[in-house]
Amino acid sequence: MSMELNQSDILNPMEVLNDWMKEVSEAEKQPNPNCFSIATTNQEGSSNVRMVLCREINIVDGYVVFYSNYNSTKAIELAYQPKCSGVFHWDNYGYQIRIKGYALKSPHDESDDYFLSRSLGSQVAAWASEQSNSIGSRKDLESQFDKALKKFNIERKQLAINDKKLPRPPFWGGYRIWIHQIEIWLNQNNRFHDRLLFQRDLSLKGNAYISTQGWTKKRLQP
Repeated sequence: MSMELNQSDILNPMEVLNDWMKEVSEAEKQPNPNCFSIATTNQEGSSNVRMVLCREINIVDGYVVFYSNYNSTKAIELAYQPKCSGVFHWDNYGYQIRIKGYALKSPHDESDDYFLSRSLGSQVAAWASEQSNSIGSRKDLESQFDKALKKFNIERKQLAINDKKLPRPPFWGGYRIWIHQIEIWLNQNNRFHDRLLFQRDLSLKGNAYISTQGWTKKRLQP
């Protein structure tokens, strides 16, 4: 691979994350190009990792947004320990970005707006699922979906029409991961990869993290 990371050209690593995701998305060669992992920690010190969808990249303030059930395992663990980490990986392009940050719930209006943008079926599913809780069978799960349809006077055939919007469940919404460390990784020949590490200090003020200094950067050996 002839492309390389020019350390002096990158002032804000969030721009690279945004540009790479845009590039992969526009190529339409990889399903769910906005998919990334998020690792959380429980009270026993054990880690959990799963894939979520990045729904927003805020370049200026330095955070990414994903959505979840606030009663899920990841939400319980983030409430206990908001420090988390994640990985974006686009293997066909030789791109990888690792992040570390602090998770805070998104503002209510932001979560409301995103929930309204979802398909009707996805909205019903959010109301129907007690995410991460056990259930006896798939039939029982479908029964919960049917109860949610009944709750909002929706017939299954209406799901395809998608002409109705539901209120956001109070137990469902977004998270902003405020990033304090981000590593940009670019595949190179002979596994002699390019790695740039960016770091900044963050201070919590209200429902947001404020950067007390700009990004610092250094090159890492592969």
